Amino acid sequence: MPGQGTSTGMGTGTGAGTGTGVGAGSLTGLREAALSGLREEAGELEQCMAVLAACGRDPASMDVAAGDRMLLRAHRALAGRDLELALRCHACAEVSAVRLAPDTVPPARPRTALLGRGGGLRQPTYGDLLGLPAGDEGPAELLRRCVVGSPSRAPTDADFELVDDSLAGPLLFACPECGAEVEQGIDVQTVVVRALMGLLEEFDMEVHLLASAYRWDLATIEALPRARRRRLAALAADDRR
Repeated sequence: MPGQGTSTGMGTGTGAGTGTGVGAGSLTGLREAALSGLREEAGELEQCMAVLAACGRDPASMDVAAGDRMLLRAHRALAGRDLELALRCHACAEVSAVRLAPDTVPPARPRTALLGRGGGLRQPTYGDLLGLPAGDEGPAELLRRCVVGSPSRAPTDADFELVDDSLAGPLLFACPECGAEVEQGIDVQTVVVRALMGLLEEFDMEVHLLASAYRWDLATIEALPRARRRRLAALAADDRR
């Protein structure tokens, strides 16, 4: 059994630290059926945008920083639990279960970088990430899309680091076995999409079991409270053994 690691924060651009939340707004009404379009999207970026759209947001105009934190809230609302990552300590090789949740990451905050006189660089949106060219041209084009006004100098990678508040970077946690501080690279978009795809597979299996056992239609099954649906699906699975 892995130990329970204690997260001490996640680095996001230049804003590493421990956060207290991701903003207001309830997602308690979010249901698995709303994410059916997740499978229809081929790319991870498009899948993330499908999740945010199911949350009632316009992902194309949403800052990546705010969207990444919304993804964690969407997972909590759908799964009824937070993400837990099995991460290995580089010092003693102990594997720990580290919680990744809205309250374990820094809150999103507005960021801009001045580019001399007349303009600056803003945070990227999900829309800015769409259709970027491959290779070295991609980062340069993203910088161009995030320029505001008519600055006196061109943006650099260092400027982008100042405005990037996405949840892609080092996750820090204290190893419960040896106490060492461990740093592990994490991309929230990747881990949330993988977790939600697994959740949708479980949902489809529950729907199949209940439809086969009780002859209920899809709308009836989808309307069941999550806990009751899972309990009935487990009973139906036991009956088939």
